[in-house]
Amino acid sequence: MKFFQLILTATFLLCSCRHGGKVDEQAQQVDTGGATRFVIEKEEGFTRVAVKDPWQNSHGARLEYYLLPHDAVIPEGVSPDRVIRTPVSRMICMSATHIAMLSALGSTDILVGISGSGLVYDSLVLDGLNRGTIRDVGYDGNLNHELIVSLSPDVLIAYSVAAPSAGRMEKLASAGIKVVYDADYLEEHPLARCEWIRVFGLLTGKEEMADSILAVVSENYRETVRMVRKNIADRPEVLLGSPWEDVWYISPSNTYTGRLIEDAGGDYLFRDLKGPHSVPFSVESVYRRAVDADLWINPGSAGNLAEIAASDHRMARLPVFIEGRVWNNRKRVTPEGGNDYWESAIVRPDILLKDFVSIIHPELMPYYQQYYYSKLQ
Repeated sequence: MKFFQLILTATFLLCSCRHGGKVDEQAQQVDTGGATRFVIEKEEGFTRVAVKDPWQNSHGARLEYYLLPHDAVIPEGVSPDRVIRTPVSRMICMSATHIAMLSALGSTDILVGISGSGLVYDSLVLDGLNRGTIRDVGYDGNLNHELIVSLSPDVLIAYSVAAPSAGRMEKLASAGIKVVYDADYLEEHPLARCEWIRVFGLLTGKEEMADSILAVVSENYRETVRMVRKNIADRPEVLLGSPWEDVWYISPSNTYTGRLIEDAGGDYLFRDLKGPHSVPFSVESVYRRAVDADLWINPGSAGNLAEIAASDHRMARLPVFIEGRVWNNRKRVTPEGGNDYWESAIVRPDILLKDFVSIIHPELMPYYQQYYYSKLQ
């Protein structure tokens, strides 16, 4: 219910910021943002989900899962190890984005385990953790294999930033745990990340609901892009990120946040940088560009300007800092540190885009209240 209230609110805000007049052809051409890391193939009696390149530098890896109703016969030639009976009733999720997918579908009740309880924002999941109906199974090299097995999940949704370490997931598989890899974090387009809700829709038996959510969110996103392209006269320069131990890891322009900046009418300072991964730069080389920034977004974990200055005194000399034009994605954070930006934003890229538009072009959305972002004081 809460999710659809948000959809209605977002749609109202979108309509309220439209301008009259005919939209030109160029403004109508909006990237559809189709997912590139999975394929859904419908066959008679089952659905095949193929996850492609599920971790960085996986070079053509393809993992196939066969989703069958509980009473269906396994097709000839299909290994039972690759079969998942749907709808599943017990699931373990290893990422906050997986929790968001279930929450959007109203299916957090099937969660029996998660990874990193201190990073959770969703109130229903936090309540489950407090009551003991959801358990924290650990993280990466510290996974509690015995606990995972004892929870008897129908499926464990995993992710990996590199090729899975030998023995970790294989050990779970040998114990009968069905492990499905989710590569949403590797999708470059915000709508492509959101599209992974289709996989969760298949697993939970809520395929039509997942498709409906994706359709509404996608149309909201594209309408905002069209509105921005029609009405902007310039593109402010945007600085992104912050240094860490005297190194500034720069996201390429073709990645997730770079796309948000472009679609919101901004000009990313490192628009010339393209590639699959962040690139380390010296703070000095970034600083030389940063003096020309009009806006600064996502300065690490900083909750205020003083924290930025304390972490690196050089940052306090940047014009964008001195003039207070700095925003961070920490508006919705629990006392324990769970940040909703890293959770529900994956299924609400339309709201996230509006946040970016309101920062980069506030004149286009003068009455909009940012959802994930706030200006640092």
